[in-house]
Amino acid sequence: MLPSAKAHLGEMDYFRAFGLTSIVIIHSMAFFFSLPDANIVSHAFQGLTVNLFRYGRFVFMFITGLVFFYSYQDRKLDPQRFYRRRLKNLIIPYAVWTAVYLALDYWSGTIQWSDPVSFVAVWAQSLVNGNAFYHLYYIIVTIQFYLFLPLLLVIFKPRRPRLWAGLLMASGFLICMVYFYGLEAQSTRIVSLVAGTPWAGVTAWLLMYKDHLLFSYLPFYLLGGLAGIYLEECHRWLADHIGWIEMGLLLSAALVIGQYFYCYRYLGQSWDLTVSVFKPSFYLYSLFAIAILFRLSLVMMSSGSLQTLIKMLSSKSLGIYLMHPAVLFFLHNYFYLWSQALPSYILVIIDPFIALTISYLITRFLSGNNYTRFVVGEAGK
Repeated sequence: MLPSAKAHLGEMDYFRAFGLTSIVIIHSMAFFFSLPDANIVSHAFQGLTVNLFRYGRFVFMFITGLVFFYSYQDRKLDPQRFYRRRLKNLIIPYAVWTAVYLALDYWSGTIQWSDPVSFVAVWAQSLVNGNAFYHLYYIIVTIQFYLFLPLLLVIFKPRRPRLWAGLLMASGFLICMVYFYGLEAQSTRIVSLVAGTPWAGVTAWLLMYKDHLLFSYLPFYLLGGLAGIYLEECHRWLADHIGWIEMGLLLSAALVIGQYFYCYRYLGQSWDLTVSVFKPSFYLYSLFAIAILFRLSLVMMSSGSLQTLIKMLSSKSLGIYLMHPAVLFFLHNYFYLWSQALPSYILVIIDPFIALTISYLITRFLSGNNYTRFVVGEAGK
């Protein structure tokens, strides 16, 4: 008889809510940042917010690794049951929302098709590459992790957690160095160097899809897995080193902010490089942000702070994640005609919370009906 499932980790509800909120904030803020604005201070604030809140994907990857390795470290994974649940709770909602976002693209004139057969072809291609909308790449990465999870559970059995933590962080930093300075900063030069060689196709594919690959983020998943295996030790380490972690967060944030002003505002670096999640300085900042948010989640869970709100967001997190860009699309394109009546700084602040609230309410409505709950997957449980 297999051991029973592990107890629910309440701190992960807080952790998940923090990650989700940061994602909605940057997707909201990117819209206002793209608007022409004569106010330099406002423009800088929006740009810095986008830079400093992009850790959300790493938070979710860390949580995913932690929860699964914590859950299965001393019990066997049943592949048939596991993949059946992933099909129902992730892949089917992903397929539905891919179609929804293709419809939005068609509506806005971004993409066209002539008949239902053409739509099915575009839909099938988008399911594979995750390019139907800007946030769906994450589902592709998650599916890859689920495919490799049974193997990872077998081979990743670290006996020296601190050594492994150091190796994983170093490997993640190396990946970021290669990606940012080798592929992104020198992309034009690399493409010209491999032009006409057998490597041209591979290089173009890697430049386009590197942020869709599990390999690019594997250190975050495995760091989460390490924390899940040694959960109590991780809790103690965070409590004992919180001062150093706070200092590291401040220094790494200062580095990210300094690069924004020097490289983007002063040197004129491209926006894509400025907000790259593979920027080494942002990688370091994300590690400290994860540690701080993990510790904060533990403290807030112990005190019961905002417990009802946090559980509401966490339980509907997948539905909110899938849905919020559609909500932002309609807010930004059709419902903000009255925005001139509000000061821009107020609209910038309330926009993500409006999107979060509407997404939650729609997800809750869909999850409460047996005929629509499949649209939001795990959020419908």
